Amino acid sequence: MAGRSVNRRLMLGATLWIAVALLITGFVLTELFRNHVEINFDKEMHDQLEELLSLAEVDINGITALTRHPVDPRYNRPLSGWYWEIFVAGKTRDKSRSLWDQVLATPDELSQEREIAFYVAGPRKESLRVIARSYTLPEAKEPITILVAGPAADIEQSTRAFAGILTAALSVLGLGLIGAAFFQVRYGIRPLIQMREELAQVRAGRATRMIGPFAAEIEPLAEELNGLLDHNREILERARTHAGNLAHALKTPLAVLMNEASHLDGEAADIIRNETAMMHDQINRHLSKARAAGSRGILGVRADLGETTLALKRTLALIHENKNLEIELHGCEGLSFQGERQDLEEMLGNLMDNACKWATSRVRVQGRQEGGWLLLSVEDDGAGIPENALSEVIDRGRRLDEATPGSGLGLSIVRDVAELYEGKLDLAHSPLGGLAARLKLPAG
Repeated sequence: MAGRSVNRRLMLGATLWIAVALLITGFVLTELFRNHVEINFDKEMHDQLEELLSLAEVDINGITALTRHPVDPRYNRPLSGWYWEIFVAGKTRDKSRSLWDQVLATPDELSQEREIAFYVAGPRKESLRVIARSYTLPEAKEPITILVAGPAADIEQSTRAFAGILTAALSVLGLGLIGAAFFQVRYGIRPLIQMREELAQVRAGRATRMIGPFAAEIEPLAEELNGLLDHNREILERARTHAGNLAHALKTPLAVLMNEASHLDGEAADIIRNETAMMHDQINRHLSKARAAGSRGILGVRADLGETTLALKRTLALIHENKNLEIELHGCEGLSFQGERQDLEEMLGNLMDNACKWATSRVRVQGRQEGGWLLLSVEDDGAGIPENALSEVIDRGRRLDEATPGSGLGLSIVRDVAELYEGKLDLAHSPLGGLAARLKLPAG
C-alpha cells in the first residue's frame, strides 16, 4: 500500500532530493571555507616570509645572514608548531628557536620565480602547512631559500567549527524544507482527496453525482465520471423499464386466466389456478433477480434498514391482525443495505411474512453490521422445522406444509436475491423456539 501512495511517493522523492541537495551544498561550502582559511593562513605566513627576507643582508664576503630574528613569540616557543628556516646550498643556515634541534624537510627543487605551498610532517609528526621561496640577493654568492611553516591543525580546527555550525543550519533548513514540501504535497493532492470523498458520498447513496467545484486539472476527470454514472443509471433504468413492461404484459393475461379459473370447478380449474399462481410468482422472482443484478453495478444504490423494517412491521401487523403478534425490531436503526430497497423489502418481507405465519405470538427481527456486511436475523416462536428439513425448505417450490397458503418460492427467492448481492441465507433453530432465518448482505 505504501508503494502505491502518491502522497508518500512525493514526500519520499522530495525528502531524498532535499537531503542530497543539502549534503552536496554542505560539502561544497565546507571545501570553499577550507580553501578560504587556507588562503588566509598562507597570506599570514607570506607576511612572515617577507619579514625574514627584509632581515636578510649580504656581508662583504657574499655570505647572506639575518641581522636579527623575528620578534613573534610563536617562533621562540619550542615546538610551538610555528617555524622558519633558511637554507643555503641545501644546508640550514639559520632557523627559529621553536625548531630546537630539528629541521624541516624541503622539496627537491624550489622555484625562484614563485612561491610554493605544501604540507610536511613536523618535529612531533604533526602536519605542517609550509610556504617557501628561493631568492638571489645582490652580491650574494648563492641563493637562499626561506621556509615558513604553521600548524595545519589550525586550518582543520576552523574548518570543523564551520562544518558544525553549517550542519546545524542546514539541518534546520532541511527540516523546514521537508515540512514545506509536506504541506505543499498535501495541498497539491487535496483535489484528489476531495474527489475521493465525493465518490464515497455517491457510493454510500448520499449523492447521485460528484459535486464540485474541482481543480482545473481534475474537473475533466470529474465530468467524465459523472457522465459514466449518468450513463450507467440510464442503462439500468431502460433495462428495468423493459423488464417491467414485459412483466406487466404477462401479468395481465395471467390475471385474466386466474379470474376465469376462479369461476370454474373441477380438477382442471385447480391445475389452472396453481399453474397461473406459479407463473405469477416466477415473474416476480425473475424481476427481483434482474433488479438485483443491475443494482450491483451501480454506485449510490442504498436502502435504509430501519425504515424498511418499520414499514414491513406495520403492514404485517395489519395482515396478521387476527393473531395479535408482537413484532420486535432490534438494532435496525442507522443501518443500510447496499442495494435496491425493493429487493430488501422482498427478502425481509418474505422472511418476516413466513415468521408471522408460523409464529405463536412473537416475531423478532435483529440487525447488526460487521465490517462491510449487514447481518440480519428473523426469528419466531412457532413450532420450528426439523433439523433434517432445514436445507429442503430453501429448495425452489418446496413446501413442508401443503395446508398453508403459498407457492413455496419465498425462501428460494430470498436465497437467489441474496446470492446476487454476494450474500447468503441460512436457516437454524431460534432461541425463541421456532425458526431463525439469518441473512448476510453487503452493508451500505
